[in-house]
Amino acid sequence: MKWMSWVGAGLLVVGLVAAGLSAFAFSRAGETAARIDASLQAAEDLLREAESVKESDPARYEQLTGEAGRRAQFAELDQEERDSQTQGAQLLAAGAVAGLAGGAGLLVIGRRRARV
Repeated sequence: MKWMSWVGAGLLVVGLVAAGLSAFAFSRAGETAARIDASLQAAEDLLREAESVKESDPARYEQLTGEAGRRAQFAELDQEERDSQTQGAQLLAAGAVAGLAGGAGLLVIGRRRARV
């Protein structure tokens, strides 16, 4: 049953690689979340500025509200991207756990059968 040890070791390696990829995907999702916060903050600042010039400069008000709307759309698109990154990272993490558990299980079973 030497093949069980080889398959177990292979699953452990695959599990570790999946765990690394999962960590990378979670990191990217964190960067995207920061970008979302920055876009929303910029939109809020633009709307605040637009309110201050609403009566005095209607053209500037329209320009600022339009820009704030674009920033909010960027944040919405980034939120969709973050959701897909997070979902992918969770799936990779689940695969990593399965690979590590399966690999460890096969190594234990292979060693027990080798002794018998």
